[in-house]
Amino acid sequence: MAWNFDQGVDRTQSDSIKWGRYRGRDVLPLWVADMDFAVAPPIQQAIEARARHGVFGYAAVPPSLLEAASEWLKRRWDWTVPTAHLVPLPAVIPGANLAVRALELAPHLTWPTPVYDPLAQVAENLSLPATPFDITEGGTWDLASLDRAIAAGANTVLLSNPHNPIGSRFDLAQYQGLAKRVQVHGLTVISDDIHGDLLLSPGARHRPLAQQCPEIAERVITLISPGKAFNLAGLPFALAVVPCHRLRRQLKTRLRGQTPAGNVVAMAAAEAAYREGEPWLDSLLGYLHGNAQYLAEGIAAIPGVRMVMPEATYLAWLDCRALGWEKPAQVLEAHGLGLSDGSEFRAEPGFARLNFGCPRATLEAALARLAQAVASA
Repeated sequence: MAWNFDQGVDRTQSDSIKWGRYRGRDVLPLWVADMDFAVAPPIQQAIEARARHGVFGYAAVPPSLLEAASEWLKRRWDWTVPTAHLVPLPAVIPGANLAVRALELAPHLTWPTPVYDPLAQVAENLSLPATPFDITEGGTWDLASLDRAIAAGANTVLLSNPHNPIGSRFDLAQYQGLAKRVQVHGLTVISDDIHGDLLLSPGARHRPLAQQCPEIAERVITLISPGKAFNLAGLPFALAVVPCHRLRRQLKTRLRGQTPAGNVVAMAAAEAAYREGEPWLDSLLGYLHGNAQYLAEGIAAIPGVRMVMPEATYLAWLDCRALGWEKPAQVLEAHGLGLSDGSEFRAEPGFARLNFGCPRATLEAALARLAQAVASA
């Protein structure tokens, strides 16, 4: 079955923060990471069915949802995860904060920069020491830089995998390099794998760190969610995969009284995504792959802008340093294009992130505005 992703949804008068930022202005919003597509029909149907029930009292996470997630990980990621290893969370980023708080050690955080800023904000939220390490322009971990962070005291690694904002994946050699350091230095890894279902190469499948390096699996907490792949950011629900019994017990203890009761609508949507959303997702990935190629070809024709071709996500990392723009998002907003500035990801000046999870016509208009902005520079 094919879905028409060329037909977006008008969000201009909705509660969307993405579109609300520029309400009343002629600015195309391609910044915050949600998509302009309606959810898969089975998800919509599950939400409507749950709403018709009419009662929204306290609810436990149904075993069927945990089973659906476990089956999804086996089928899509080739990762065997017992349901007993799954810990429900209100969302991925709150889960990262709570996971760090659950550690017995005194955490000293490190993460690869640039990075999705809410991950970096964990250190500020919890008043913890932090020593970031570098990620290369192509999106691979600079392990020598990680060594320096470890030497400075870092013992807890926060990852975005696949990487946001660059859109890169990490190969087995990178994983093994990190795993060696985890073993030698006794590190703990908390990995945000929310983009794991958004690999753009046809047939590609995400392989998480704990699955590829089982020798360190008990030192890794992997955070997963259908939120990005199925466009459910407004119905947050997440799971932590925690193979270590001790860490799992500590995380569950930390969750008590600090997280809300399960969101019954979000849980219904998540289970429908895992059980019935696969055909829609496969169709979406084909469309996003086409969008990425279209965007890359368009940017190649614009002097002064370079795009790192993403392997995953629906996010493109743009290098505008050749244009001398310290904050590209500020310049582009004046030309009707709303992007996320690289400074929001703690990058050096001259970068921006563009969200191409939108109809092709929107992307075509965005490229025209980007070209106009460069021509006017």
